[in-house]
Amino acid sequence: RVMSWCVICHPHPSLRPKVEQRFEARISVMERLAVPMIRGSQVLLHMHSIDVPAVLSKLLLSEKRGENPRQNPRVLTGGVTATVEITLSERLVIEESNECKALGRFVLRRGGDTIAVGLIDKVLA
Repeated sequence: RVMSWCVICHPHPSLRPKVEQRFEARISVMERLAVPMIRGSQVLLHMHSIDVPAVLSKLLLSEKRGENPRQNPRVLTGGVTATVEITLSERLVIEESNECKALGRFVLRRGGDTIAVGLIDKVLA
């Protein structure tokens, strides 16, 4: 049964997109972020026509304009660009943004507000 959120792909396993639960991504945090994001923050990941609960499992790098990048930051505030590791509550068809732009974009929401937009850099097994 084919639904609006289904991904149709080639039957050969080597030609199928990855179905995974964890990935590394570059995100841009919205300027008007009310509550900062920390490791373990629960968010809702919106991709295409689906939304899946997710957790920010690692904060790897944060960068604010005009400042030096910070390795392993403790908190992400409004207006920063960051590299994070995200763990989803279920497995999804995801691709790195350089492979397929449509399958590599997402939005992070919390409490009905958009808190970040991002691109998938690396799919982790």
